[in-house]
Amino acid sequence: MPKLLQHPRCKDFYFSPLSHGPLTLAYVTISSKYNHKLSLHVKKTLKNIRKCSFYKAIDLITYISNIFERNYLLQILYSAVTYTENNHSSNLLKLWIDDIYIKKIPKSNNFIQSSNSNLNSNYYIIIILGFEYKELPTKKEPVW
Repeated sequence: MPKLLQHPRCKDFYFSPLSHGPLTLAYVTISSKYNHKLSLHVKKTLKNIRKCSFYKAIDLITYISNIFERNYLLQILYSAVTYTENNHSSNLLKLWIDDIYIKKIPKSNNFIQSSNSNLNSNYYIIIILGFEYKELPTKKEPVW
């Protein structure tokens, strides 16, 4: 029985080198605007789902106690996965979250000053999804 090897990018996947040809990996970057302040629990959860498969990430997000934050993050992930399935022919079983981070961008209106600095910035959740796919076989040219 062949030894299972860990996937080079995702810590949840294992594969047999005999059953696969070369791995063909592709990545999609998706950005989503988040208008509210993120709690520490959400930030910690987002940090924990890096390099996890899609199903493991969904499982970890369901433990978030705030219903609004949980539903928003689930909506982002489901939308991103649907996009990759429809436009890149990815396999849901071979999909993982390669990286996820939060980008804080200050608002451009400097005339309105506020005592709270969180109101003067926008948050963007940036997700880099990785997926594995098989390349289509190429048609061989006839010799004659």
